[in-house]
This record gives sequence, structure tokens and C-alpha cells, in this order.
Amino acid sequence: MGQENRAAYVVPGLVGRRGRGEAANRRRFAFPAAALALLGAFLAAPWPFAHKAHLALHGLCAQRPSHSLYLGGEALPLDARMTGIYGGFLVTAGFLAARGRLRAFRLPPARVTALLALFVVAMAADGANSLLLDLGLAHPYTPDNRLRVATGLLTGVALATVLGFIVATTLWRQGDWHQAPIGGLRELAAVVALQLPLAAAVSSGEGSLYRPLAIVLLVSAVAVVGTLALVVLVLFGRRDRTYASGGQLQGLLTGALLLAVTLMAGFAAVRMLLERLVGAPPLT
Repeated sequence: MGQENRAAYVVPGLVGRRGRGEAANRRRFAFPAAALALLGAFLAAPWPFAHKAHLALHGLCAQRPSHSLYLGGEALPLDARMTGIYGGFLVTAGFLAARGRLRAFRLPPARVTALLALFVVAMAADGANSLLLDLGLAHPYTPDNRLRVATGLLTGVALATVLGFIVATTLWRQGDWHQAPIGGLRELAAVVALQLPLAAAVSSGEGSLYRPLAIVLLVSAVAVVGTLALVVLVLFGRRDRTYASGGQLQGLLTGALLLAVTLMAGFAAVRMLLERLVGAPPLT
């Protein structure tokens, strides 16, 4: 009888622990499950792929045909400069994750910071040159989509580095004070070199690359907007510097993902509404 009582006493505890473990496992996969569900819903939507991709990113980019890159005769859903920015962000974020820099609490060295700033200045200068042409004013050189991609990629490197540092110092209770997101000029050169395959792919004109590259750009755009949404949610919830592990972030990451998709859809809807109300002519 004593053994039966002990068994009756122990089994509910085991069941409770097992239930809590299963719930924790489900939470662990909440974010990837949500991401895959959203991607699946996008791919399954009954419209031409290129139309869906352009619509999804319509609120984030002007999508001017003359500023766009074409693969197999189809324009990428982001123009050349935005293709560089978002693509460069994703490649650099992957580099930081692979190098274990997602908890880097130290600012990059001054030389790296200066070069990152120059990357942004280069894109701004190229954009100003294009604006002068659009206004019919004298401009130093003829704009080129390949240069737009290049300066956009470099700006994407700077954006990912800055956001990586902001996210690390916003989320984690404990971080690595000995590491910066990019620790020196060699690492910066490696990150820049990693952009070359993407630059070659988007500039190739190869039609078979359109779908995978468009998906990369969609994922990149969601990643950028979602990262910003993540920081906002943490700060507004007053949960900064309270997280100890990635497992604790599943609900927060899922919320940031859904907020990012909602914002992107809202931006696209507002732009389309304004275009219809104003009767704006198509961009050239």
C-alpha cells in the first residue's frame, strides 16, 4: 500500500514535468513555425509569383523600372539600391550569426566605424547624383544600376552591423564585452567580399535566379522590419536587458515577425490607395 501511495504521488509529478517539457518544446519552435507558415501562405496564394513579390514590397520601395534589375525579363521586386541594402543586410547578419557575434556588446573599432559611415555616405552621394539627373540638373556622372547595387550592399553591411549591436545590447542580460559585431578591418573586408556573389547574381540577368532571389529579398525585408519591431517591442515592454537565452525569445520573435508582416502589408495598402486616389502615373 505504501508503494502504491508513493507511485500515485510520483506519477502526477512526472506527468506535470512532462507536460511542461512538451509545452516548452512547442514554444521553442513557435518562431520557425510561424515563419514557415507565412512563407507557405505567400507561395500558395493564387497569383503570379512576381506580382505577389512586388505587392508585398510595394510599401518599402519605389520599384521604378528604370532603377530595377531584370532577371529573365522580370524586374526584381526591389529596385537596385534597395536590393543592395536588404541583400547586404541579410548576408552580413548571417556572417555575424556564424561568427557568434549576436551578443557583441563592444562598439566596432574607430577605423571600422569610419568606413561603415563612408559606405552610407557613398550611397547618399550616388542617390544625390541620380536626383540631380531626375531634376534635369547638372550631375557628375551617369547613374548606373550596378553602382546602385554596390553602394546599397555596402550600406546593408553598415545597417546590419549597427542593428546587430543595438539588438544585442537591448536584449541580453549578459553579453560579450570583448567582441564587437565586426572586430577589425580584415573582418570588414571579409564581409564585403561575401557580398560579391549576391551582386553577381542580381546583375546576371539569369531568369532561373529570379524566384530564389526574390524570396531572399522578401526574407531580407521582413528581417529588417522585424528587427526594428523587435527592438520597439522590447523597449516599450520595458524588458530590455532581461533575456538570458534564445529560447526565451520565441514569443517575442513571433510577435515581431507578425508585426513586421502587418506593417509591410499596411504600407503597401496605403500606397496603393494613395496611388488610386491621386491617380499618379506609373513610375518610369
